Amino acid sequence: MTHSALFRAYALAHRARSISTVLLAGSFVAAQVAPALATIDNTANAIGTYGGSTNNYGSSTQNVPVAPGTAQLTVTKSAGLPTTANGADNTIVDANDTITYSYTVKNTGTVTLTGVVPVDTGPTFNGTAGTATLGAFSPVNATLAPGAQQVFTAVYTLSQLDVDRAAGIASAVANSAVAQGTTPGGTTYTIPPANKSTATATIPAGPKLSISKTYSLADIAGGTAGKADLGEVITYTYTVVNTGNVAMTNVQVNDQHGTPATGVPLGAGGITNETLTAPGPLGAAANSDATANNGIWSVLAPGATVTFTWAHTVTQAEIDHG
Repeated sequence: MTHSALFRAYALAHRARSISTVLLAGSFVAAQVAPALATIDNTANAIGTYGGSTNNYGSSTQNVPVAPGTAQLTVTKSAGLPTTANGADNTIVDANDTITYSYTVKNTGTVTLTGVVPVDTGPTFNGTAGTATLGAFSPVNATLAPGAQQVFTAVYTLSQLDVDRAAGIASAVANSAVAQGTTPGGTTYTIPPANKSTATATIPAGPKLSISKTYSLADIAGGTAGKADLGEVITYTYTVVNTGNVAMTNVQVNDQHGTPATGVPLGAGGITNETLTAPGPLGAAANSDATANNGIWSVLAPGATVTFTWAHTVTQAEIDHG
């Protein structure tokens, strides 16, 4: 091999492992913080030009460990006062009245969560699950970056059974909520049950009764049909309904009869024969009568109906007065 040929071979070999003019170019890739990606990758390339030709002569990569992303939420729940305007009776809480719940959900983790929403199975009423359904959350859901929070609301519409179970008992309407969201890696994070938030509400007592009265006349032979004659019997029936939202005790009728008016006694010879004719939403077991036929019904549940009767014999004084 000639001297010039040796020189060319040497030059080519030297070009392969040396750089005349050096430029440094780098690419930076920020990994999405998620449990499956644990590093930030950084790759640098060495680029050089010789003889008018620019080439990449190699690269070096560094992988920087990233702190693991943490998904975490907190929720704080509160309950508004029950309404009275939506039910049939605007003076008390009854069926179709509502309770509005608020949920403040905060992202206390280190990753952004999407589809964040409270999780609430609905209230209980004195320990018994409600018979209605909690309405939709507003907003439907939210995306929360670390440190961000969102207030959600939902409305529960009361049934009469719900009201009757809890009215007049402090904090008897209770329920708990958690919250959940989706991590960047696609998994669902849910607040552990131990970190749930519980809110209570009280349905104010609304005691009420209604009464209606009817009569039937037992005509006797020789009397005036449909008119009260001496010695005939008028049977009065009193229908008393518990129209409130709490149980009423010692339910009775105060009847002032005649002119001048005198009070009709309770029990034998007076108002008696108390009979439960409708048990109300809580059922027969919620009603009771300690002593039969004494003119007093012991416990009348909300929505229940009891009747009383009084058989009165027409007197001469009433005929004379008539």
